[in-house]
Amino acid sequence: MKKIFCFVVLIGALFLTIKYKSQIVNYLMKNAVYKENIVFGDANSYYKDTDYLFVQNTTNLYPSNRQGILNIIYSTLNRGLNEVTFYCADGYDKCIDDVNTIAEDSVSLSTINNLVHPFNSYSNIYFTISDYGKVNIKVSKIYSDSDISIINDKINDITNSIVSDDMSNYDKILAFHDYIVNNTVYDSSVSIDNQSYSNTHSNTAIGLLLEGKAICSGYSDTMAIFLNMNGINNYKISSDEHIWNLVNIDGMWKHIDVTWDDPVTSNGTNILLHDFFLIDSQELFDKEESFEKDNHIFNKDLYMEAM
Repeated sequence: MKKIFCFVVLIGALFLTIKYKSQIVNYLMKNAVYKENIVFGDANSYYKDTDYLFVQNTTNLYPSNRQGILNIIYSTLNRGLNEVTFYCADGYDKCIDDVNTIAEDSVSLSTINNLVHPFNSYSNIYFTISDYGKVNIKVSKIYSDSDISIINDKINDITNSIVSDDMSNYDKILAFHDYIVNNTVYDSSVSIDNQSYSNTHSNTAIGLLLEGKAICSGYSDTMAIFLNMNGINNYKISSDEHIWNLVNIDGMWKHIDVTWDDPVTSNGTNILLHDFFLIDSQELFDKEESFEKDNHIFNKDLYMEAM
């Protein structure tokens, strides 16, 4: 009888092992083999201690829903990390499908990229997914350490020459806005999507600050870096064709589009405008309608602070 009982127990154990093999492997991999690796690295000095309506900072590397995955991606970029590993939480059956969907969702990923400091933003982001629920994120950044050093030195020099401690945030932003417009020309040889026709770095702050040429991403990055240096909450906001800045000043979210305040003229004359300086969303939409353009039509479900 004991032999029969033991045989039944063994058969039952074998059946359970086969039936729940993936769960057992997942558990062992998550809780034994890789457990010590499942932590975020320390944040760098460009970390923003800010949660937004679309994504929030997290330390939880076992997401139980799609929002949890988005929060991990935001926290990875926001901390300035080059690599992070996380595991799907037990019972989150759609996790791998959600990771694959997000990895192919350039709109959501670029939105998250707009929310972090430009120095922590990615040029490329890669996802590697294992069969047992392990997900690895690797990040290639837009700005190198030498780029960051050069940019910081240049903006500090500019700030020291045009900004004083007794100025309000409004006046500081205005002074830097005007400096950008007066010392930059829009690089008409390239667009936000294609830079193959330019020998400049017009898509970054390097092009604007060192070469005097920029497209909208170069304008908006430079403004964002200045705002972060001065502790002013902000992020970049984008449409299908354009990118600009959203700034929280005096508790209100306002738009700044330095690119459109630096218009291209037929005779090369430099013009300084303030048409898109610290305006609310309704003003932005009204101007868009008057120009019969749709460059500033953004996704309200992503940039919810703007509404």
